[in-house]
Amino acid sequence: TRRLREPLERLELETKNHPHIPNITLGGSSMEYNQEAGPYKYLVGTEQGVVVSINQKSKNGMTIYDTQAGRHHGPIYSIQRNPIHSKFFMTVGDWTARIWNEDLKSPIMTTKYHPAYLTSGCWSPTRPGVFFVTRNDGVIDIWDYFYRQNDVTYSHKVSDSPLSSIAVHQNGKLVSVGDKTGTISLLQVCDSLATQQSNEKLALSGILERETKREKNLEARAKELVRQQKLMKTQEAEKETPQCDKTTEAEMNALLQKIDEDFLKLMQDRNNDSEQ
Repeated sequence: TRRLREPLERLELETKNHPHIPNITLGGSSMEYNQEAGPYKYLVGTEQGVVVSINQKSKNGMTIYDTQAGRHHGPIYSIQRNPIHSKFFMTVGDWTARIWNEDLKSPIMTTKYHPAYLTSGCWSPTRPGVFFVTRNDGVIDIWDYFYRQNDVTYSHKVSDSPLSSIAVHQNGKLVSVGDKTGTISLLQVCDSLATQQSNEKLALSGILERETKREKNLEARAKELVRQQKLMKTQEAEKETPQCDKTTEAEMNALLQKIDEDFLKLMQDRNNDSEQ
């Protein structure tokens, strides 16, 4: 029988010995589960703006993504895998939406900063390059990465109240939006935003793979710079250490020579006194 009164398993989102945010417990604010990505994989967005990947069958169990430049500046309100390319996922928080590859620790694409705080978002189920985000000023923005990645494709004022949630029907045309007063608005988008374009799947895959490769090159370059800096510091330390030893040895030899000279002089003075 199933136990429905209590969870079967608990997992605390602890950072433990993480180099940038050690020994804190992260607060979950959103979650994504997609069986196509793996039956034991979960994605969690946190109140600290950090993405956490959980794999129940992995030895590590939990992977913490970028905690520096790539993290959101506030809670992650939505996190969702792309319906076609499941290894890529989107997070929505602060003033941006960010696209990630689960194999990289930093986002591969980031939208421009919106004029108002973002509150939720989701992908179109029919067009892999289209996603929706809701804003705190009652506006919904629609992005179409198949055509352009640097600006919003369409914006629509839905309510005077802050929007709080969004969902898209499986046909891709009907969009329901909720605001913080409890009102639900039903919108219908045009066919061009709902119907998959020719070669869109292949083209978007090329865009995402290109950005993934670029981010990998940047990460490799950053690691190489860190390695070179460590190597330079080690070499400088090695150069300074022998010089210090030589200086100390020279000073010691000079001191011993002076002691010998003073001792000989003292003995000579005593001999002269004795003869007199």
